[in-house]
Amino acid sequence: MGLMDVLKSFKSPSGREIRILLLGLDNAGKTTILKQLSSEDIQHVTPTKGFNVKTVAAMGDIRLNVWDIGGQRTIRPYWSNYYENIDTLIFVIDSNDKKRFDEMNIELGELLDEEKLRKVPVLIFANKQDLPTSASSEEISRRLNLDLLRDRTWHIQACSALKNEGITDGITWVASNLKPTLISSHPISIDTYKKEVQNAVELLTNADHFHYFFTDRDGTLKSYSCSYPSSIQPAYSGVIQAQFARRCAQTCVILTTAPLMHIGVLDVSTIPNGYYYFGASGGREWFIDSGHNFKDESIMKGEKADVLASAYTRISHLLEEPEFRPFSWVGSGLQKHYGHLTIAYQDVYRSITETQGKRLFEEVERIIKDVDPQGTRLQLASTEFDIKVYMKTETDGRVFDKGDGLRMLCEKMHCDLTEGNVLVCGDSATDIPMLKECLVRNPKGVYTIWVTVNEDLKKEVRELCASYNNSNVAFVSCPEVLLGAMAQATIREITITRTRKLSRNIV
Repeated sequence: MGLMDVLKSFKSPSGREIRILLLGLDNAGKTTILKQLSSEDIQHVTPTKGFNVKTVAAMGDIRLNVWDIGGQRTIRPYWSNYYENIDTLIFVIDSNDKKRFDEMNIELGELLDEEKLRKVPVLIFANKQDLPTSASSEEISRRLNLDLLRDRTWHIQACSALKNEGITDGITWVASNLKPTLISSHPISIDTYKKEVQNAVELLTNADHFHYFFTDRDGTLKSYSCSYPSSIQPAYSGVIQAQFARRCAQTCVILTTAPLMHIGVLDVSTIPNGYYYFGASGGREWFIDSGHNFKDESIMKGEKADVLASAYTRISHLLEEPEFRPFSWVGSGLQKHYGHLTIAYQDVYRSITETQGKRLFEEVERIIKDVDPQGTRLQLASTEFDIKVYMKTETDGRVFDKGDGLRMLCEKMHCDLTEGNVLVCGDSATDIPMLKECLVRNPKGVYTIWVTVNEDLKKEVRELCASYNNSNVAFVSCPEVLLGAMAQATIREITITRTRKLSRNIV
């Protein structure tokens, strides 16, 4: 079993390099361990005079870099040059060199006192266990006073670098401590994550409980995916959303522009059944439960609807051309929704040049003008990541938006948004109509959290809320912050729940 087997299911946040610092005194066996990790020949290993760095795993968005620094006394002062942005420290000990245990203790102690290595997980390899006179890992732990460590996660692993025994066990422990948490995924810093979570939790706490919770999905409850068929919602996201629905809100709704089925939101969501209503295609089609579904009836039918199908076919052929083929796997690619199309022309990593995106838009615009020369049936629009082709409603020729979808839900399900508090979460301009519809119905009771760093969008949200004398607004930088706040909200005491308990006691 090799390192790649250990890390098969591991994902690094946002493609970040994982940096492991491999230190120890000279002749401890660091380079031999590194060679074992990278499956290299260990027959001829010479003392490291400077440093070695190897990418010992490269899989998907993972790059696991191990820095092996020489351990001679003259080199140790230069160790500090490699402390920046370290994810894990591995300290290798020659278990057979008992005369130097005090020296090892001093060097390890100085490492653990370094501010840049504060709280970094530490793996200690008790190497050379194949030698009969080597100290056990228990004796080494005692000699190095490891039990006194209280400010970090640590582990001591008996191993033999020469025989490649215990190495994988140690790296398995490293991998388990490298798995990203919500806090490690923040694009700015841990401190910013904490501040944003605190602000969002305060907003949720002020509301106490929500009669309704309306939220977008991609970009709000989860990060955007590379292609929609692979956009499986992370398990932790599904769990947090379900618990929030059970504990903090009565009617919860996911309203997304994604399609409902056929590689749609119902196919990829991990939320248990019964917790959320699902509105797809901007709210033009709805799934309440297995026996209750409905769609927008204002959509153009018959020959008038053929124009959208024609546009879809023409764009599909366009994306088969060599120049435009990359757009088939950018973002969510080409998607056919109920009543509109989306064609991704940029992704969150900005992998498409402005020139390429402009060329695609021009060709799509040409196709739309060709299939709908009068402009009476289709409308072309664009967002930060997608080109959108909307079918206009048959009644008034306008474009259907999430506000329309929310109104349709309220009409079909008899939702009275004037009751209690309403939470609205979104991340893009397409979510604005959803917020506006809630503000129109319940201006004082709306609370909203937006996942965005776009200052123009923030301004638009603030001004919209201010026009209804509403200031219940919070902004966060990524979905993980919103999920962190939702998770925190589920463990607090809620007044409405406490009141119910008191009422039962009185009775």
